[in-house]
Amino acid sequence: MLEDIEDPRWPDWPMVSSLVAPIRGHSEFKLPPTMEAYDAPGRNKFRSFATVEPLTVVYSPRDISFDEVVARLRAGTLDVPRGKISAIEVGQGEWLTTQFVRQPSGFYAFQPGSTARSLFVSKIDNRPDAQRMPSGIVVFLSQPHWAFAQEKDFRPREEIVEAAEKWLGRARHAVDDASGVPDMVERLRNVVASTIDEDEKADLSAAIRMLAERQSLVEVMPQMLLRDAVFQGRMKEFEAVERERIKAALQSSLQVEMDEEKSRLVEIRNEIADAETRLALAGKREVLLRAEVDKHDEALRARIAEVAHQIDADAKASANKLHDEVAALREMVAELATRPETTVETSGEVSPPSAVQAEAKDHDLETPVEPKADDDARKSIIAGLSSATGLTAGDIVAILLKSTEDIPVLIGEKASSVAADIVAAIGGESAVAFCDPSRISWQDLMRDETSDLASAVAKAKVNPDILVPVAICGITNGPCEYWIPQLVESRRIGRLPRNLAIIASAGVDGMRVSVPDSILRFLMPVAIPDTAKPVRRLYAGGWTAGSDADRARPEAMDILSRTEALSGAALQRATKALSRVPPGVALADVGQVFLRHAAWLASITADGQYEFKNNFKKIEG
Repeated sequence: MLEDIEDPRWPDWPMVSSLVAPIRGHSEFKLPPTMEAYDAPGRNKFRSFATVEPLTVVYSPRDISFDEVVARLRAGTLDVPRGKISAIEVGQGEWLTTQFVRQPSGFYAFQPGSTARSLFVSKIDNRPDAQRMPSGIVVFLSQPHWAFAQEKDFRPREEIVEAAEKWLGRARHAVDDASGVPDMVERLRNVVASTIDEDEKADLSAAIRMLAERQSLVEVMPQMLLRDAVFQGRMKEFEAVERERIKAALQSSLQVEMDEEKSRLVEIRNEIADAETRLALAGKREVLLRAEVDKHDEALRARIAEVAHQIDADAKASANKLHDEVAALREMVAELATRPETTVETSGEVSPPSAVQAEAKDHDLETPVEPKADDDARKSIIAGLSSATGLTAGDIVAILLKSTEDIPVLIGEKASSVAADIVAAIGGESAVAFCDPSRISWQDLMRDETSDLASAVAKAKVNPDILVPVAICGITNGPCEYWIPQLVESRRIGRLPRNLAIIASAGVDGMRVSVPDSILRFLMPVAIPDTAKPVRRLYAGGWTAGSDADRARPEAMDILSRTEALSGAALQRATKALSRVPPGVALADVGQVFLRHAAWLASITADGQYEFKNNFKKIEG
């Protein structure tokens, strides 16, 4: 309780009691906004107090600037007329709530380890009721809400620039003395001078932030010059001159482009005239080819008539012979009817072998046993073929695996010799057949006396467990669309031996007969390098022929199923073929060749722009 004091207060008494400041925060008390009001005469009334709320006391300078406050805090000489405060205002609306301490002398200073270069200041988010005193003390009647502290540099601009200039000079000195320092101590000093820590880097960062607030002179000058009438006139004159220069440059560039387009137009017209000439020449050649085809048709009809006549004659001869045998049998029956009956004793005699069985037995005795190459021999042969022809081991194996299903076609100037060398290395002899416009069907190639195809087919029938290769050279020299489907399908259904391996070749120059797209799906083109060399004799025995019943290896399926190039039955056939890769050759290398072939087949049916098109389509002189 406070009691009334009859006597008025003397002017030299304390302006306010230490008990009144906490009481001022309660809402029931209406105290004057400034402390000078307490000097007025009056009487104290009796007051009762229920609760006491602590008030926040801060310091906001009145008679000194904020820079002076920071300077006194750095020097440890900031005098605050009160014992304990919660915050110090170091900028407009920026309060220092930490990083300061009160020294034993009563002055305030920065906390040890804190510098004006990095101070964490907060702002007041709300609007608390406050009472300011002449000494700079501010009492918040309601609690202030401090925002999140932000780091700020409160050093003077001159000090920031001076520190940055010091570090830049130190960097320049370190760069000038960086080379040619033999002494290890000097070199260490140079390293120290040419590096800075995080504390020192803050000086440069502060200078950069300060300079970023200033406007560049280069940006201000154009704005100032645009206000001058003389400069504007000169700018208009310059714009007119520049417009004329650009116009002349565009006209000259346009004229150059027109001249170039005219020259290109002349070249295109010349190419069109050349193409028309070649088209006319191709038409003449087509007429000649049709004439040759008509001659071959007439020859075929004559051969067919001759064969029919021969078959008719053979049939008639067989019928006459049968009639003679029937007549002889009748005479024998009549003779037996006139003879007395005799008992025929049947015994277990074995009838003599038939002529067919005897012939087969003689053939088996005459056919020599074909030696077979082991894994080491096949590996050596593949390596020798790869070294001589320039193809990879995966290409060689892919050609051999595809030779019993489709027809690998070697393309290049040395394609025919490489095909013959591969056949000789695998089969022991160069079984070669050459194509020309006179050989249209498969039977024409079989009846050719200069061809080894008939002997290869016979050898494949006698030795069904070994691979019998034959090279068919120059398939584009004649109309191969008549015999390629017959060959592949006859071999597939078993009319031709399935172990018959066909390796074809196609040249790169000379007159060629176009191959239809429907026939290209039977072919697997492989380019032969021009650096291919003749192959020495590598034959070491026959190669075992694979069968469709071979079990597919899981790794083969994994390699071929990584892309969508193969699917369904094509994927199964390719997997079985890849499973027959001999030891010593990577499945992945052979699988890449199969996937490349599948992509080539897809390009044929997609847009017609596929690789090796000129080797199968273009007709040259």
